[in-house]
Amino acid sequence: MPDPGDEFWDQFDTHEMIMEATVWVLAEEGYQGLTLRKVAERAGKNRGLVHYYFDSKDDLLRSLLDHVLEGTKRLMGIDDEDAPSEKLWTVLEFQAYGPGGVAEHGRHYHIAIHQLQALAVHDPKLRKRFTRNHTYLVDLTAEIIAEGIEDGTFRSIDPEKAAVFLLAAIDGARNQDLSLDTDSARDTTLETIAWFESELLGVSDRPN
Repeated sequence: MPDPGDEFWDQFDTHEMIMEATVWVLAEEGYQGLTLRKVAERAGKNRGLVHYYFDSKDDLLRSLLDHVLEGTKRLMGIDDEDAPSEKLWTVLEFQAYGPGGVAEHGRHYHIAIHQLQALAVHDPKLRKRFTRNHTYLVDLTAEIIAEGIEDGTFRSIDPEKAAVFLLAAIDGARNQDLSLDTDSARDTTLETIAWFESELLGVSDRPN
């Protein structure tokens, strides 16, 4: 857990620092415990600076989902030179564990998002952002599968349906690990996807 003044915060500009502090406070204290004051304290900034960027807690949370999308694009780490199967597993493992993999930051990242998903049911603005972020991931995954079909890596299959299925399986497993007294649903799901991969997509080995 990064404390105010830790070197962890030095890698961010002010806006990103506020977003990262929001992730940690939201993950640790939930929506009810999240305040602009606590976000400012975690980032080691004064409350007035947070208010300069954000008018309210709701404004902060909606901006967080914008930040998550940009972070996904930046941190996922897909290499254009990788084979389609490697690209696919990069997406799936990022969705399962978040930035930093199984480390503490990845877990806090997904706990924070899990908190917001419940709110999105009754908040159209949050739901619109979640839908946009999900669509980005489905489109990206479908493009990777289509690339693999074209070069013969994957068998012929509907890329979008396969993408929706794979992401739904990962999302469900991740949410189970976060909300129940389990910690193996993601590992089990990824292992099962690897086992079924030859049937689903026509390849048999999960990239190392």
